[in-house]
Amino acid sequence: MEFIFSGIAILLSLLSFYVARNKASKRTLKEILAKNLEIQKKLDTLQHQVENDQKRKGSATPIVNQAEVNSTEMSILRTEVGYIRRGQQENSQKLSIHGQILESLKEKQSTSDSVKAPSVESFRQNFSTFSEPDRSDKETTTFQSLGSKSWLGIEKPTQDQPAKDFSSIQDSPVPPPEPYEQVAQQYQDAIDRGDRQTLRQLQFKELNITSECEDLLVRGSIGQATKLEVVHGGGSYMVISGEGRYWLFPTAQTLDSFSLNQPQKRIFDYERQFLSKPVVKKPAEVREDGESWLVIMQGLIIVPD
Repeated sequence: MEFIFSGIAILLSLLSFYVARNKASKRTLKEILAKNLEIQKKLDTLQHQVENDQKRKGSATPIVNQAEVNSTEMSILRTEVGYIRRGQQENSQKLSIHGQILESLKEKQSTSDSVKAPSVESFRQNFSTFSEPDRSDKETTTFQSLGSKSWLGIEKPTQDQPAKDFSSIQDSPVPPPEPYEQVAQQYQDAIDRGDRQTLRQLQFKELNITSECEDLLVRGSIGQATKLEVVHGGGSYMVISGEGRYWLFPTAQTLDSFSLNQPQKRIFDYERQFLSKPVVKKPAEVREDGESWLVIMQGLIIVPD
């Protein structure tokens, strides 16, 4: 009997433990479901925000793309206008030269027009001397006329009246090109093509401003020509030899930087025009001074306005 009671007691204790555990499991399950619900709500909220962001970005993308397209077209137009301006400058120079030639031709033409052929009436008057009745007078008059040449309307030059110049009219000579024009054109063509290999072949030396000269430029107390030194890579300027002289150009990276900043290093002056990128209009001239190089003539850079 005692064994049966003890077995029943054990079963009751197990049953009560199971019921209690089952209730705890239900509470835990409810808590987990509640947390899952909260997480699901948060996920829905985040998903909604992401969709709104994507919609806003999607609506903004065409505007950005359109702005990029407009910027590209503007850059192309600025470049084309720059080329047109350069062409206009060259044409104006050629027109000026032709104008000078035309003025010279007009002056020479006016000089030649002042020497006119004898008129027909003058020739008749002079020829009438041959119609004299007396033969001897006729011969005398004829020889006198031939000796003086007055019947031809030609006068001998006197000391007070020098002989007129009947030399052929020649065109005025065209002014020779500047000594830097050829190397400047080669440099600019390589810059426009982005041909760094050609730039390296044109380069005679690569230079930087000396630190001492840089300090004087910063303080504004420099009283002499800007001094540069040779560097082996990483230079801001490059020397190109042409016509027995040395011309200083900015490197491609330095030239691009002039779009935003025009440093006063006493190497280049700057002129603003409607261009898309800087252009070297005239290089600076330098000469070698021992281990350094001195700027003896400043150049000119055209920068975007």
